[in-house]
Amino acid sequence: MSNGAAVLSEDDIVNGCVLGPHGYVYRPPPPSKQLTIEMQVSVTECKNWREVLAVVENLGDLFDFRNTSTAVHRVAKSSVEAGKAQLAKADHRFPRLLQLLRAKCKDLSAWGLSDATWGMAKMQCKDDEIFTRLSLRAQSIIQDLDPQGLAIVAWSFATVGRRDEALLSAIAVESRKKLDSFGVQNISNLIWANATLGVRYDALHADLLQESLRRLEDFTTQELAIVNWAFTKLAYPVGDEWKSAIRSRVLRLKEYAPSELSMIAWALATRGDYDPDLMAYIARRSMEIMRSFTGQNMATIVWAIATVSYKDDPSIDEFLRMAIGAITARSNEFQPLNIALISWGLAKLSFKAEAAFEALCDSAAAQIDAFVPQNLVQVMWACGTAGYKHEAFLRGAARVAKRTVEDFSSQYLVSSPSAVHLDSILIRYFTTSVVGTGPDPELLA
Repeated sequence: MSNGAAVLSEDDIVNGCVLGPHGYVYRPPPPSKQLTIEMQVSVTECKNWREVLAVVENLGDLFDFRNTSTAVHRVAKSSVEAGKAQLAKADHRFPRLLQLLRAKCKDLSAWGLSDATWGMAKMQCKDDEIFTRLSLRAQSIIQDLDPQGLAIVAWSFATVGRRDEALLSAIAVESRKKLDSFGVQNISNLIWANATLGVRYDALHADLLQESLRRLEDFTTQELAIVNWAFTKLAYPVGDEWKSAIRSRVLRLKEYAPSELSMIAWALATRGDYDPDLMAYIARRSMEIMRSFTGQNMATIVWAIATVSYKDDPSIDEFLRMAIGAITARSNEFQPLNIALISWGLAKLSFKAEAAFEALCDSAAAQIDAFVPQNLVQVMWACGTAGYKHEAFLRGAARVAKRTVEDFSSQYLVSSPSAVHLDSILIRYFTTSVVGTGPDPELLA
């Protein structure tokens, strides 16, 4: 109300409300069951996301919350599978679907909430108002969400990077009540969401750990890698029983995706567990599928091997030799972080890899402006340690460092006790290398 006069909100208008004489607001009754069914059929019979959006444009005024959440889910599923999510979001009809969802959020059922939240996350559609309303609705019907719904909502908020502690806390409490009904995929999705957002609930995670131990044989390689990664990311004390059980299960499974192997290696190194046999097993499995590795997969495993200083194992040596070939051939595909971690790892392992350093530095020089100070210093340290000099990279790095010198100082002074040492290394290395006298390896030891 404003000055005694009724005012219709956008939600009111979307929901068919009409402002009548003398401030009277007409609110239409809920659509009939038959109409809801007809609208649902009109959406589910669509063959692709374009057809769904056409239905939204033509019949959206007749949608209830069920039809709306189904439309969101169908558009997301179809467009993502076709690799057209960005195109779908840019479609002139898509804002109408978001408008409908905003207006219907308060009425969503548990099933509809899961569908809508999943769809928004899959498309990376980060509408603040919609996610705020989805959160409030989820908290109000939290007891109605089944294990899959709880896990999907948590996964969705993590996927769009939305740390909603009130919602996540409610999900944690409700999940503990229903843990006996959780599937292993629900467990992996829920703990992945917590780890991704950096939210630790010790009571919940203690329960999830015990449930995971009890049902370890049911986990797929993906679920196994995710759960182990998540406990490590959360710095949750898993204990020797988990470490022994996960090791045994990993060694018995044979077929892994690159991301799964890199997650297992990352967790092993991050925990500081020295297990040459397990790392050698990861190396052997990695060689079988190296053609499918991304730069991130390669960087993570090289980093893990170097972090725990595995040396003199035939499988790991063979992996590194094979990796050198892949790195040399594909370095132009690598992002700055990948280049930094691979360079650092090879240098720390004292692995002879001049061809790889040349390819990595070529790639680094081509995208030098994308480097953050930490990654720049890592590559500098690696080149100095390996005794390798690359003029184009050095000159580019000097230019970036000069432009971002304040970032170097502030970042390292805050985050690293060796801040002053690193900054001085950088300056002295530029001075000696760029002018042609060559780097002094002792400066970078």
